[in-house]
Amino acid sequence: TQVRGLTATQIGGLSAAYLDAIDAGDFSTSQIAGLDSTAVGNLTSTQIGALTAAQIGAVSASAINSLTTTEIDALSSAQAAGLTRTQLAALSTTNFTALNATTGIPSLTTSAIAGLTTTDISALTTTQGNAFTTTQIQAMSVAQAIALVSLVG
Repeated sequence: TQVRGLTATQIGGLSAAYLDAIDAGDFSTSQIAGLDSTAVGNLTSTQIGALTAAQIGAVSASAINSLTTTEIDALSSAQAAGLTRTQLAALSTTNFTALNATTGIPSLTTSAIAGLTTTDISALTTTQGNAFTTTQIQAMSVAQAIALVSLVG
């Protein structure tokens, strides 16, 4: 109850040590949406792992790259499904290519797929490229599909 009473600005002002003591499940989706890059970067891997798909989807596009490649790789299927088109478009190629081929890529929504650049797709491993589902591929633009075919052969 006390954590839910904090504003995103107040949460963003907490040091990493104080953030460590808070269960991320106690954050509301609107609190997560208001966190800046520094505050998101101060969340621990355990806290990131406790976020729901809605909370992951609420992380601002400007803060999404504050997640480490290890945290992005560790996103569950449900969390990866929460990633939005805007977030995928904002992810650096390095962070995008950290998506797990088993839990991350196959869980992306077809609407989120539209946020991928051909550069992002081309930077994936063959295993990651092969992880796209038929439904996801059908949702790709011609340029995205060409980049994927070039990747996986």
